[in-house]
Amino acid sequence: MSRKVVIEINFNNYGMDPQRLTREWLERRMSIFRTFTLHCLKAQTNQDFLTVVKLSKESGDLMQEILAGQEPLPSNIRFGTNIESVRAILAFAKGAEQLYIARLDSDDLYHKTFIQQLYDIQPQPQTMALINQNGYLWDSVNNEMAPAFHRSPQFYVYLYQTAEYAAGYRVKLPGRGTHGNVIELPHELLAPRNYVNIVHSNNTSVKRVPPNDRLSRDEMAHVLRDFMI
Repeated sequence: MSRKVVIEINFNNYGMDPQRLTREWLERRMSIFRTFTLHCLKAQTNQDFLTVVKLSKESGDLMQEILAGQEPLPSNIRFGTNIESVRAILAFAKGAEQLYIARLDSDDLYHKTFIQQLYDIQPQPQTMALINQNGYLWDSVNNEMAPAFHRSPQFYVYLYQTAEYAAGYRVKLPGRGTHGNVIELPHELLAPRNYVNIVHSNNTSVKRVPPNDRLSRDEMAHVLRDFMI
């Protein structure tokens, strides 16, 4: 059965922070994206995927202006409003029976084999989501890293029939509709350590790398090679 894989990144298309519509905010977040996430996308061993980076409709023109002044992105990475992103997804998936949409934040990483894993897997017919419970937490400011486990993290994949997605169907999360509710859907787990959740200069107060499980510098370098090179 033919399949297409998409990575969906919410850049500034929702949220209460009015700063997310300003040039300063956009340029700062773009710098973070280029420093981290872009490397994992370019490192994917299978480049047959589309990344849509979703913008608020108010900042679409401003972001295009910012992008025009920077090094061009690969052709399979597109910034656009929600409507533009859906159009790009449908054009990319045309002719494929299945559409897998993986979620990623604009400052995190997937393993460089992740796209290939999504083409190789043969989930059960009733499965609606693939969940990555195993990964790493990396404090890029203090250069500390440790293995991480989350029962229902923000690193997951929705499985669609392309025709149903094109007709407007979207997976609805139960309960409060947060990442923690994905585990309540019919799901399967992806075994590898597939993600790096990054702490950087703009979010340093959020998470702390546990001291007991920290990797050595050599181990960290080996992990990052598997995600960014």
